[in-house]
Amino acid sequence: MRWTLRVVLSVLILTLGSAGAQAAPPVSDSFAITGVRVFDGSQVIPSATVVVLDGRIAAVGPNAVPPPGIPTIDGTGSTVLPGIIDAHSHARTRQELERAIQFGVTTELDMWTLRHFANSMRREQDRNGAPYRADFFSAISPATPPEGYPYNFTPHQREKPTLSGPEEADAFVADRFAEGSDYLKIMLEDGALVGFQVPVLSRETVRALTQAVHLRGKLAVAHVTVQSLARNAVEDGIDGLAHIFVDTPVDPGFVQLAVAKGIFVVGTLTAEEAFITTDGGASLIADPDLAPYLTEEEKAFLLTPGPPSFITPQNLQMGRDSLRILHAAGVPILAGSDVPAHGVVLHRELELLVQAGLEPVDALIAATSAPAAAFGLADRGRIAPGLRADLLLVNGDPTVNIKATRKIQRIWKAGVEIDREIPSAPPAH
Repeated sequence: MRWTLRVVLSVLILTLGSAGAQAAPPVSDSFAITGVRVFDGSQVIPSATVVVLDGRIAAVGPNAVPPPGIPTIDGTGSTVLPGIIDAHSHARTRQELERAIQFGVTTELDMWTLRHFANSMRREQDRNGAPYRADFFSAISPATPPEGYPYNFTPHQREKPTLSGPEEADAFVADRFAEGSDYLKIMLEDGALVGFQVPVLSRETVRALTQAVHLRGKLAVAHVTVQSLARNAVEDGIDGLAHIFVDTPVDPGFVQLAVAKGIFVVGTLTAEEAFITTDGGASLIADPDLAPYLTEEEKAFLLTPGPPSFITPQNLQMGRDSLRILHAAGVPILAGSDVPAHGVVLHRELELLVQAGLEPVDALIAATSAPAAAFGLADRGRIAPGLRADLLLVNGDPTVNIKATRKIQRIWKAGVEIDREIPSAPPAH
């Protein structure tokens, strides 16, 4: 669900104290981590060696042997896991992506941004790998009718392509992928839960959009906040939901439909929580493993109440229960923040998924291999030979205690180690 006022606030977080992008990346490191617990994206290897050569996983397992001469890291008491993937973000500045990787988020799947920014980030990734920020993929401009969500909140935004009916769908989809979108997001938001009314695309238009997307071999995801529109979207060919609906408990018929259609669901429980309380943000600020790395701007944002809405604690609990039931039925659950405090909020999202009833291993899957599989990112999300060395080394065992993901020791993107920096305190007045 996107309470766009908070998305727009992300534009204000432009000076988050990051080191800034480096002019050119170094040669990717080759190294080995020995005696380390490995969560490889699906299962746990209690003690193993991970060998990285030129930025890719060369070997992993109890019997893996590092080649002579490469640096080794003693992983005793630690866990290495794939770099975290945020399956629902909103970024409009490089600094936001730099902040994300400071907390172990190596890939962001953006759901609405500006075309020039998305294209700039993708060009940089293609050119030099963008080693000091999270990788970025985006839907760029969502499908929505004139005066529809989210443009009802941003009337002065220049980039706001819309469509009115199914006859416009193919051209609309062609334009989105021509401008650089990686997948299509379809907005199905009537505003009921947040107290406004806006037009919504017809079902015929949604069917035409999903057909046009699939003809091009791409994915279509839907923004929904109520179960009735979610059911329509799944029946009309959507590949995944960008949020869990929170208006009613999940219906057994919807669960059967979701399984039959093979969709995925992004939780975004952190976003739902922020409508109700700032307690989640306060808990991140109070966490001694995270607090030193937060900027003052991020702290202020995490303590800023969300805009008025009709969402209650009961709605949040319904969302948690629905995710648990869908997960138990075999529907892939993905971790997504939908909150502009990039990176740090994913650790709260993992905690909320566990509170919803997922096992810690399942929450980790939701932030690694599941989003990689859902969005066709075959080179990441797992620790396996040949894949990118997007890695997070943490103290302790997050497969037992999910909060161990916060005890970050080292971060690598494609084998390049990220320097974590403690932001400077603001000057005294």
